[in-house]
Amino acid sequence: MADPTPAPTPPAPATPHPHSVFNQAQLAALNEADKITTAAQKSAYAAPLAVREITAAYVTQLVADILACRQTGATAARQKYARTNPVMMNDYLVSHRLNPNQATFKESVQAVITKLGTDTLPGITPAKVANLPVLLTAYTTAAANPASQQSNATTQRKQRDAQVSSITDRRMTIQFAADAEWPFSVDANAGIRGEFFLPASQPFHG
Repeated sequence: MADPTPAPTPPAPATPHPHSVFNQAQLAALNEADKITTAAQKSAYAAPLAVREITAAYVTQLVADILACRQTGATAARQKYARTNPVMMNDYLVSHRLNPNQATFKESVQAVITKLGTDTLPGITPAKVANLPVLLTAYTTAAANPASQQSNATTQRKQRDAQVSSITDRRMTIQFAADAEWPFSVDANAGIRGEFFLPASQPFHG
């Protein structure tokens, strides 16, 4: 009698990956603003734009605000996922249920932190180990006050939306200046207009 066909090995659970706190339109807006400010800083374009009140200081401030906006998003993402994925320690306590309740979970994570104080694991850098208590504190705070967590998330979304809106408005101001300086009616301007994300055959309308 032939041996029964062994059951297929179930696929390993997917490792959760943090997602951006920005939606696709906002990411596209930030990326476009990045490229337009890069063009605006080119020496060949900076002087003509300055005459149209797009000064170096204006562009530099916009670049700084784009960076700050991205950093705000990264911070919000860390806070968002600190509760749902506070530790990625598959090498320790693999077969143990870590979270039957909050107290047990905290004890388990603390045991891992203590263990890592005298041990090392491949890929687990000192920076990651040092960040574990921070993540545990964030988890504890969020679990103790879910209403506050929701309020913070709402505030962060409003701040994010306001930042992206301000960046978009100023990016468009640069585009309007570039549209006036290098009009579509001059064929030689096609390449420059492309750098500023301007239409090739009509004025920029925003």
